[in-house]
Amino acid sequence: MLRSFHARSPRRSTRRRITPLLPLAALLGLGACTQLVVKVPGGFDLSGEWVLDQQASDAAPDLDAIREREDRELVRGKPASTAESAAFVVQDFPVLAATRLRIEQHADSMGVEYDQRVYRDVSWGDRSRDLWTVRAGWKEGRLVIRSTRGATRGEEVLSLENGGQRLRIAVSIHAGGEQVHVVRVYRRS
Repeated sequence: MLRSFHARSPRRSTRRRITPLLPLAALLGLGACTQLVVKVPGGFDLSGEWVLDQQASDAAPDLDAIREREDRELVRGKPASTAESAAFVVQDFPVLAATRLRIEQHADSMGVEYDQRVYRDVSWGDRSRDLWTVRAGWKEGRLVIRSTRGATRGEEVLSLENGGQRLRIAVSIHAGGEQVHVVRVYRRS
């Protein structure tokens, strides 16, 4: 059984629920098979400075709580895999905690600076980055970035709203038996 983690949000209560593995595996499997378009749709421009809208966003995941759950599983005899630990989600997905983004978008890629500390380059199409396989492109007018490393899978869906003045990023990650679902909303500054 997988545990779901929902970040604390001013609009949403924190819940834990048990989810069967099969539907999640099917969803991730179907998502991985879906073809993404690598040509930037007209009017989709992420370039610029973005500031977190805390009222509209979920809080960053509680890494201490994730580590405690993983430690309890280890004590119960579940084998530990550092590579699949959900405690590394903020390191591997810096958008989960970032309050400011600076994005430079080009025809074939984009560069994202998170809180003036971490920089990430995302190329459209399929690429390998460090230990990750990354697939980035557009589906239904939204930028989708799918990242896979072993059994760890993540998806970031970036949507422009309010005439391009608001950026909504929905992040879903499955790692180490944990599911992390967080929505971060930024406004163009």
